[in-house]
Amino acid sequence: MFVELLGAAMLMNADLDRLAYENPHAHSVEIVKSNYSDEYSLSTKGDSFAKFYSNHKETMKKVLEDFNSRKNKTEQYLKWTTLPQEQLNGHLAEIYSQANTLKSRKDKIDRPLVVLGIGGSKHTAEFLLNMTGQNNGNVYFYSDIDPLSFNNFINNTKVGVQNLNFLVVTKSGTTFETQDAFKRFEQELIDYYTAQGLRPKDARDAAQKHFAICTDKFAKENNLRMQIRNNPNYIQNLYIHDGVGGRYSMFDDAGLFVLAYAGIPQSYTARILSSAQKTSDKYTNPDNLDNNSAMKNAMFNVYARNKGYNILYQQYFGRFFEQGGENWAKQLYLESLKDFDFVASKAPDSMHYATEGLYDHENRKKYYIVMTTIDPDVSTNYKHYTTAIKDTYASENPMIIESLAVEGNTIKPEAIGEYIQTKHFETVFMGCARRALNKKLRNAVYLQYPEVVQFNVETYKKKFKIKKEDIYDAKDVNKAKLKSDYEKYNVVPGRKD
Repeated sequence: MFVELLGAAMLMNADLDRLAYENPHAHSVEIVKSNYSDEYSLSTKGDSFAKFYSNHKETMKKVLEDFNSRKNKTEQYLKWTTLPQEQLNGHLAEIYSQANTLKSRKDKIDRPLVVLGIGGSKHTAEFLLNMTGQNNGNVYFYSDIDPLSFNNFINNTKVGVQNLNFLVVTKSGTTFETQDAFKRFEQELIDYYTAQGLRPKDARDAAQKHFAICTDKFAKENNLRMQIRNNPNYIQNLYIHDGVGGRYSMFDDAGLFVLAYAGIPQSYTARILSSAQKTSDKYTNPDNLDNNSAMKNAMFNVYARNKGYNILYQQYFGRFFEQGGENWAKQLYLESLKDFDFVASKAPDSMHYATEGLYDHENRKKYYIVMTTIDPDVSTNYKHYTTAIKDTYASENPMIIESLAVEGNTIKPEAIGEYIQTKHFETVFMGCARRALNKKLRNAVYLQYPEVVQFNVETYKKKFKIKKEDIYDAKDVNKAKLKSDYEKYNVVPGRKD
């Protein structure tokens, strides 16, 4: 992704059009106003972004050097940087082989694939598939709990549960939402085969052959890998790699398996991975800061915030970014950066309410905008439409324009790999830049990477983990509270009532 950050005051509108669209990858055009805050250490008021970025290059170099010293340590959760190359080194072919094996398990019709997972286990694969433009209705995503959604989902596939295959995506296997869906679909299949006259064991074996399992590589006490090992009915040589958090797992086994099952050629997927790895190599080079789009976009976040534009508004233009894109962007940003100064939407659907809300007098000084488009030259109308919106935003707001190259009727695979990996780096670098330039936090900036860990998810999960034995073992003073919580929160995966 090639990025140019230029002072808007120096540009005429015609120049903005030329700069925003001359390259088939992505550009950033800077439109900035006054209104500083003192939260970060800044250069002289009135500096352009180019000067701001240049003045802080040494700090950014230190961020990169620290990042590189940690990226290969599993406990740092930064191993998504080298995951594309790891997949290219042989496992990609195995993933495709397993997808083809599951697809071959069918009766009279080809079975659609249903992906069971929540959060990054769902959004990444959904977005990756949609960007290829090649989801021909043979892949569905399910992540609900209520029985009405479950029954309606089966009905809406119009093929019956016996003609569905499943990919279960959960690192531990104990994620309640995914475990619940897994058990319910499996039981539906067991009931179906039992009704067809199979004995209980044969019915269970037949049901299990509908499933591929993507989970932790290592069998541990009570985890899903332990439960399925030595069971040949499941497709199971699919892994959620250690050191790769869910929202950074676009190129982990689950996403690639979905592409394979959907019929995306292996050579196409390899081009995505190769581009992603080249992007990693580029952005981890401390001597390449002038050509580091992820770091520039991260620093632009700091710069815009210091001018009073505290809300990042990500707006996608086109169906390629729908079905997972908005949710992935929200998860990547909010779960990583722990704040809610973020809005994501897909245009043109959002144009009326976005423009009305964004440009209300009280709001227009709060946002900076990222417009993500496909190559505008695909049509005159698309180019003129996105230009009109860009010029409207640019009159008031700082903004970045991203444009992804197309190939035939889809996004170019190299652009997909580059775009996704850039967003991964940009998100982590954004947190690093905020801390590195914050006067109060500067000395603590390298102690940890909160952008890749989850501190707060367990707050609701703990309520589901209370067992009857916890009540019996508790001291008298705690028993009443534990019993109350057990009766209020107890959930059983697969229970139909």
